[in-house]
Amino acid sequence: MEMVQSELNKYIAELEELSHCQENDVNPLPYWKVRGAIYPCLKPIAEDTLASPASQPFVERIFSVCGLLSSGVKNRMSK
Repeated sequence: MEMVQSELNKYIAELEELSHCQENDVNPLPYWKVRGAIYPCLKPIAEDTLASPASQPFVERIFSVCGLLSSGVKNRMSK
């Protein structure tokens, strides 16, 4: 857990440095390809996030299913 927190603190500090640069055009895919060795715990999270589809219907379906499950409507299997 300490390693993850350390990586996260280092990553946040790096983002703050990048935000102060004049050239803010950082492409996330090459960034994580280079920084993957520096942030081995954060890299899988970044890859999952970057690989998620950006289409609205997919996201809407997920929210709909999660809503049904959390409201108790579909939390039990029928016979």
